[in-house]
Amino acid sequence: MLYTDHWNEIKERMAAFWEREPMDRCCAGIIVPKPGYTDPDPGVPNYYFDTKKGDEIHRLRFQGQEYLWESIPSVFPYFGTSGIAEYAGSKPVYTPRTTWFEPCLDEPDPERISFCCPEAFGRQKAAITELITLSGGDYPVSVTDNCGIADALAAMRGGENLMMDMVTDPEFVTEGIRRLMPIYKQTQEELFSLTFENNEGSILSWMHLWAPRRCAQMQCDLSVMISNEMFNRFIMPELEELTEFLDYPLYHLDGQEQIRHLDSLLSLKKLRAIQWVPVVSQPPTSDFLPQLQKIQKAGKSLMLFPQANEVEKLLDNLSSRGLHMIIGAGNMEEAKELQKIILTHSKDRG
Repeated sequence: MLYTDHWNEIKERMAAFWEREPMDRCCAGIIVPKPGYTDPDPGVPNYYFDTKKGDEIHRLRFQGQEYLWESIPSVFPYFGTSGIAEYAGSKPVYTPRTTWFEPCLDEPDPERISFCCPEAFGRQKAAITELITLSGGDYPVSVTDNCGIADALAAMRGGENLMMDMVTDPEFVTEGIRRLMPIYKQTQEELFSLTFENNEGSILSWMHLWAPRRCAQMQCDLSVMISNEMFNRFIMPELEELTEFLDYPLYHLDGQEQIRHLDSLLSLKKLRAIQWVPVVSQPPTSDFLPQLQKIQKAGKSLMLFPQANEVEKLLDNLSSRGLHMIIGAGNMEEAKELQKIILTHSKDRG
């Protein structure tokens, strides 16, 4: 890899993270902008279809920042979270910062759910193929963000409608998720196979994670609005099946409202890790130490995005075993201080 000089060490430490093996410190990626760096503006939404522009922009990003320790300079071709909704008929709406999908099911009719738009997946696969070619092996290229089967159904039906369906037509919800699952598996398997050689394994780009085999996040952002009883009924079967399909499954826990589902998540025997998300307007990561400790005690690895001023507190209360943090630093002086803190305060607490 061109933009990191310790790729093999990154892979070794990432492998230890997944297996919760003891190391001299926790895994940590620190990203530092070089003096004068400003993030390049692509000028258009969803520029990943313009692969030459995508390659150019990311090379500027990689050249303009320092990627220390386990931070991984990679490309994340983003076509919309829960992107299988597009393959099943939803229309994407692209903006400069994100993508969402317009509802396509005005009635709870599972017969209308199928892989009806394979050309949408074909366009994305062609773009990822071209990005890999343009990379020339200089950087990894992640699979796209197709995670969240129930979230995809919510995009297709509309979130409010799907929550009403959970009460008035639960069979539709169960059958809808069941029909979307093979679409996810088929397309995800193709993308894993496409990117494997270039990445020397599997990359989950935006979390700066590498794994030797198939790695992807699982999620249900809809779950912030449903009870744990409904989560267990509708979402847990999806997660159980995905932990069997993926080699390195990770759950993206987005928001303190999902704490009520934590025990259910920890009961997933093959779940490898949980990523705790510090949501805007909610308390910082270090305010949830009891929950983070509970995750580690359950034998799951832990992925965090803390602020720099939280790192010491987190390390003094968590085990460095199976812990990975991505932290931003304003300059190299701050980054070196963070490295000292991590080296000093990392402790293997089992």
